[in-house]
Amino acid sequence: MPPSNLRPIAARLLVAAVAAIAIASASAADADAQDARTTSKPFYLRDIQLGTYTLPFSPATVVVMLVSAIMLNGIFSSPKSTASASHILLDGDDAEARLTKYRREIVKAGSGGGYAKFQMLAKAHSKCPSGKAAGGKLGSFKPGMMVPAFDKAIFSKESKVGEVIGPIQTNFGWHLIWIEERNLVE
Repeated sequence: MPPSNLRPIAARLLVAAVAAIAIASASAADADAQDARTTSKPFYLRDIQLGTYTLPFSPATVVVMLVSAIMLNGIFSSPKSTASASHILLDGDDAEARLTKYRREIVKAGSGGGYAKFQMLAKAHSKCPSGKAAGGKLGSFKPGMMVPAFDKAIFSKESKVGEVIGPIQTNFGWHLIWIEERNLVE
């Protein structure tokens, strides 16, 4: 290559080298300034050092997070109401009328045979898989685990344990409900 062609390349290399030196010295100055800021902070506000690693939070932040976690755990683990219930689910235009008829049969069976009659009707007529398998048993649940209308019926103080409730309409259809057990916590 002729020397006249090398001049622009040499000039570019020189500009790149000067830029690299300027960046390196600026980085060193930034690092010194960062060290000065870090050492001027009280220990409880400095980032946590673990060997060669620096965690991007301070001991004060860790304490705040721990206290918050403990307080939130107390809020969310407070006692909740629970219930255990069975239901008969029907859908269709005549579902409400059929459930009203079933309710009368259950009430007529009385307190001794009412639940047995409820289970028999659930096994025979319910559209819910739990109805066919276990006499309508839904198991134990807390408020908010069922659809709102169902929850309202189960966890209402007016609804009595051991009596048939309904018919109640939800987005799944019409229900008769039997509350087996309930623990209301206010």
